[in-house]
Amino acid sequence: MVTVAKSKDKAAPLRAGLPPPSGPRGLGAWLGVVRTYQKCADVLSEGIKPLGLKLAQHDVMMNLLKVPEQTQQQLAGHSYVTKSHMSAVLTEMEALGWIGRTDSAVDKRSKVVCLTPAGRTLAIRAYAVQTQVVDAMMAPLSDRQISDLEKLSRTAVAALERLGN
Repeated sequence: MVTVAKSKDKAAPLRAGLPPPSGPRGLGAWLGVVRTYQKCADVLSEGIKPLGLKLAQHDVMMNLLKVPEQTQQQLAGHSYVTKSHMSAVLTEMEALGWIGRTDSAVDKRSKVVCLTPAGRTLAIRAYAVQTQVVDAMMAPLSDRQISDLEKLSRTAVAALERLGN
């Protein structure tokens, strides 16, 4: 059996170039946010699977429900789908008959994306699933806690935006 001597020198890991055992200030809160996001994505993904939807497709649909006509670049900017993956997602959705793409009247190099009637019907069903997931996640929180969470999230995002993209 190997015995490890416990050091009372808490600065020793820092001098050795290692992070402190407790991590940076706020690490637990950050990990909580990451776990919450991942669990929410997992639950939502399972919820929309019976509809034949993937999470990236769902994201595109929710954005198109909010703003019915968007260019591919606008969708990439508003969604959690990477720009490099957006084209493949839209091509697949178009083949499934869920979206249509037309030439932009403003910029001939761009295509405008919109939901087809079948895509809109599916998007509305997917939104109902999303609503159930968000309702379940927020149910244990008071209105004040939800408001505080929104404010804290905006503050954290603003701090990250100051770091740059």
